[in-house]
Amino acid sequence: MVSVALVATLVVAALASLFMAWAIGAGSSGSTPFAPAVGANAISVMRAGFFVGILGLLGAVLQGANVSEAVGRELIGGVTLSPIAATVALSLAAALVAVGVFTGYPIATAFTVTGAVVGVGLAAGGDPAWAKYRQIVLLWLLVPFVGGGIAYATARTLRSESIPESYAVPALAGVVGVLLANIEFALLGPVGEGATVTELAVAAVAAPPIPARAGRRRRPAALPARDGGAGRLLGRG
Repeated sequence: MVSVALVATLVVAALASLFMAWAIGAGSSGSTPFAPAVGANAISVMRAGFFVGILGLLGAVLQGANVSEAVGRELIGGVTLSPIAATVALSLAAALVAVGVFTGYPIATAFTVTGAVVGVGLAAGGDPAWAKYRQIVLLWLLVPFVGGGIAYATARTLRSESIPESYAVPALAGVVGVLLANIEFALLGPVGEGATVTELAVAAVAAPPIPARAGRRRRPAALPARDGGAGRLLGRG
């Protein structure tokens, strides 16, 4: 018989997950990517929400395993988070994102979830993973400047009169295609590993041809009989 404590934990965890999903959709991960397009009246709010939902689902299925592995196992050493501890961390992270939603300030979900998991793990007696923390902090520091630099260069390219838009837009689309083709997707590789679209294409092209079965030869097609010797053999003439 299922215990009452287990059912209560599952219910609370489900509510915390729904709360976090709402916070992600309304906060930084859901609204911010399409905010410039909505502000410029290039796309409606409902259409932006639709695309956010579709792309969020694809991202979780294709690439969510890597981040889940890092957050769930690599932030704290020596202990394994219990379901209650994970629920507390998820609820705290969602609450912080919700504060940003109601105050109008974008608070990154990655910041809140990482901090909440680290805090709960240390409270449970775990060891800090300093090497992983350094990697995460370094990425957090570099991403705004790298993203801002790329955005500035892209905008300057599109606004430049010396480069026609008919050439600039396909060139940028090609760059994006090259980047996507070389990103590892968890769904494309074997279990526990990832693979890129480029790797799959190279493997498909370099695959050896399927050899024909030995010992079997196709019989030549029968030729139509002609009048004459062959015809007499068939009883004609």
